[in-house]
Amino acid sequence: MASSLFDPLLDLALAVAKKGKKAKPPIPPPARLVPMLKFAKLPDKAKDAVLDVLNTDDEFRARVAEAADEKTVGRTGLAYVERGDGWERFVNQMLEAADEPIITSSAPSKKLEHQLDVADRARQRAEAELAEATSQLDAAEALAAEATSERDTLRVERDELAASNTELAEQRHRAVAELKRTEEIMARHIAERKRLEALVETMTAAQLSTTAVGGAVSDEEVRLAVDVLEGSIANMADQLSSLRRAATPERVPVARRVALPVPHGLVDSSVDYAEYLLSIPNMTVLVDGYNVTKLAHDDWELERQRDWLEQGLCAIAARVSATFDVVFDGADVGAVGGAGRDRGVRIRFSPDGVEADDVIIDAVGSTDQSRPVTVVSSDKRVRAGAASSGANVISSAQLIDLLA
Repeated sequence: MASSLFDPLLDLALAVAKKGKKAKPPIPPPARLVPMLKFAKLPDKAKDAVLDVLNTDDEFRARVAEAADEKTVGRTGLAYVERGDGWERFVNQMLEAADEPIITSSAPSKKLEHQLDVADRARQRAEAELAEATSQLDAAEALAAEATSERDTLRVERDELAASNTELAEQRHRAVAELKRTEEIMARHIAERKRLEALVETMTAAQLSTTAVGGAVSDEEVRLAVDVLEGSIANMADQLSSLRRAATPERVPVARRVALPVPHGLVDSSVDYAEYLLSIPNMTVLVDGYNVTKLAHDDWELERQRDWLEQGLCAIAARVSATFDVVFDGADVGAVGGAGRDRGVRIRFSPDGVEADDVIIDAVGSTDQSRPVTVVSSDKRVRAGAASSGANVISSAQLIDLLA
């Protein structure tokens, strides 16, 4: 018969088997223990069978070991289920020497089951907290990766701007030096012209004087004068060629606007993408006026459409740093958009014979390169022209969703 040193362990094994059977989904108990589940406390004749199940069923023994501790099952029982190094020697010594007070199982099975319930709930809470912490860690790592990507992009843009500024400074120095050389050539040209004018005056005076006294200018004097004039003319031609070359501007590569990249996780056709662009500091937003208003309220009068768009953009401008430039087709109809201008919204009309589409496309190129530009239109020609000039583009529907 199993030693009484194992009684607490055997009672715990019976409680674990009952607990597993009641679980959802249930964990089937070992087949040999099924007849014993009806007992509140194991009879002596069943103890050997339970101990043998613990010895031969590794999976069940592991479940019991997870619920066991020294206080519950004693040192001997704990060593028997945990089976660490030298466990057999320890258990045999304890059984032979019996120098450890025999721990009798006074706790009923229900108490053990309660302890198992508490331990199981604690395990479930720990697993839930671990899952939440893992989810938060994954989100933090994703944000860190996105921040790293954006930081790398900004560094590249910073380096490109620094290189562009250096090139512009060098071009300015070359232009200043070329201007000084041109001024020197001009000064020499003016001096040469004055010298020739003086020479012509002298020759004219000499000829008049000679004619007055009845004399004549010799062939040698004429040849000398002609040689001087031809030399001066050749010199002037060389200087004029130099001036033409100096006046011809060097082809300087002009910094070209580049559309801002779409952040990771955003779709360029989404409302979130439109919100992101309008939130960028110093963003200039060029709006194809009637393309937006007629999509939203084609049945309204034109003046009502314009007022609706202006008021909606003023509301957006109040919460972002973007400025809005709205272009409608047609000649100016008076003082329109005065209130909106003070709140970051400018309303204007295309000149006679010019479409608003062309005004918007030209405005992309004329806007300061240091300011990002977004064009709002669903017109294919406007979108293509704006994109080719380096502007970001969103549809009229995206803006309408923001205005809603």
